[in-house]
Amino acid sequence: MIAGINNIQKLLSDVLKRFDISDTVEIRYSNIENVDVQCNNLVRYSKNPDILEIKKEIISNVKKSQLVKHIEINDQNFININLSDEYLYKFSQNLKKRISHNKINSVIIDYGGPNIGKDLHVGHIRTLNIGRALYNILELSGSKVISDIHFGDWGMPVAQIIAYIEFKKLDINEIDFQDLEVIYPKANQLSRENEDFYDVAKGIAKNLNSGNKDYLKQWEKIYNIAIPNIKRLLEKLGHNFDWYYGESSVVKETDLVVSKALKNGKIKEDSGALISTQESDPPILITKSDGSYLYLTTDLGTVVFRENKSNFDKYIYVVDSRQKNHFEQLFKTIEYFDLSKSDFYHVGFGTINGADNKPFRTRDGGVYKLSLLFEDIKEKLRKYNSDDSILNTLTNTVLAYSDLLPNRNQNYVFDVDNFTDINGRTGIYIQYAQVRAKKLLENSNFKNDYSTNLELSSEERNLLLMITKFDNFFNLSLSNMEPHHLAEYLYNICKAFNSFYTNIKIFGDDIPNDIQANRLKIVEEFYNTVILVFKCLGIEPVNKM
Repeated sequence: MIAGINNIQKLLSDVLKRFDISDTVEIRYSNIENVDVQCNNLVRYSKNPDILEIKKEIISNVKKSQLVKHIEINDQNFININLSDEYLYKFSQNLKKRISHNKINSVIIDYGGPNIGKDLHVGHIRTLNIGRALYNILELSGSKVISDIHFGDWGMPVAQIIAYIEFKKLDINEIDFQDLEVIYPKANQLSRENEDFYDVAKGIAKNLNSGNKDYLKQWEKIYNIAIPNIKRLLEKLGHNFDWYYGESSVVKETDLVVSKALKNGKIKEDSGALISTQESDPPILITKSDGSYLYLTTDLGTVVFRENKSNFDKYIYVVDSRQKNHFEQLFKTIEYFDLSKSDFYHVGFGTINGADNKPFRTRDGGVYKLSLLFEDIKEKLRKYNSDDSILNTLTNTVLAYSDLLPNRNQNYVFDVDNFTDINGRTGIYIQYAQVRAKKLLENSNFKNDYSTNLELSSEERNLLLMITKFDNFFNLSLSNMEPHHLAEYLYNICKAFNSFYTNIKIFGDDIPNDIQANRLKIVEEFYNTVILVFKCLGIEPVNKM
């Protein structure tokens, strides 16, 4: 909560202490109409013999505060408070400064990136959007943050591609990314159906790990075809990363983890496989019986790689909730192998579904590629603007905001028609609001500060109150690693602004200059707040609609 709220909490706490009541006073923003904030602590002391005196003293003390306009305690002993206009004026400013925390953490975010040979599809949206939002929120709070997409560019997926190219006698020098998209699923299917082919791919994977020059050259060609294509699409979607490492970057470190754990008795052989000696049900598998590594093995190597590059207080893995067991085993093994003293978090999320509540697919039932979804949304948005650059930004707004608005722990339905509508909780709605505010400011010459002597209308008051709530929703998103709190707040503050815009006249000969200046200052604070929330959520504002 912001400093002013803390001051009111202290006033209430001081009264309770005088009556020998030790309690942590909590003030929350209210959902009750015409009540700004509410405190429920007094409810549990309703049978206190001094309750009437306590209520009388609370009202007397809190009324003295310049932060409070009105206070009442109802029959159920809920304390309802309306904040003063002066408070609203003051605490709608300097938001960015207030959310910067004194403690600076070093954080790395792992996005669990795509396998090379596969184009990005709709299933990758959430790791990208949630990861970027958390990156921005952590950075604005004062943390030093590194993002690593962590490509799947090694092991059996790549070995299967090479095996398929050899099997079909294809010329690797003539292959492009579109070919890889066809080859990868066919190679994967052939591995499941043909044991001989699987054995060949497994042999290639071992040779790659051993540094076989011929296979390394083929891997390099595949890498150089796939990665630039993936990067181009990521940039088009508005996603950039500090590190573009993958499993291929940690081969030596992964080998080192396994050999060191064997030496220290942390893993043992079991029917040809290697398992952790840590007590676990089921046992934690480190390598398969054929000697091949698992995702967990390379994730362990990745921790060592990162520890050698920098010191991190926190590791955050933004990967869907179906991988929960994987990360539970990974974090247990990191601690058991003594690979890092950092804190490790799995930020899970639900799936994106279609109207049938099944995984979101194209109309013909195929996997919905992000490149195709981008173009489909862009086409829907042409009714709002014909400028290609603005359309690209609006499309990315829809992709980001629609995805961040639901609680990340839940599945949600991706409805292209609803998400591209100008009304309701949509990316188009919030863009319209900020463009309106920007236009008002551009058309004005007023640069005065607030005059706190002017009484606020209900729309002005509601908008300023919404602005002061930013800290609350920012800290909720930060502490719970849940960007949806800020996404919901963004809609509500835009809704408050649109009511202000519709009902409050700013310009005109009949509007005194000081009132015009005050109202424009409120618009300016709204605009600054919205742009800050846009920054948190990874949304780029458009200049016009």
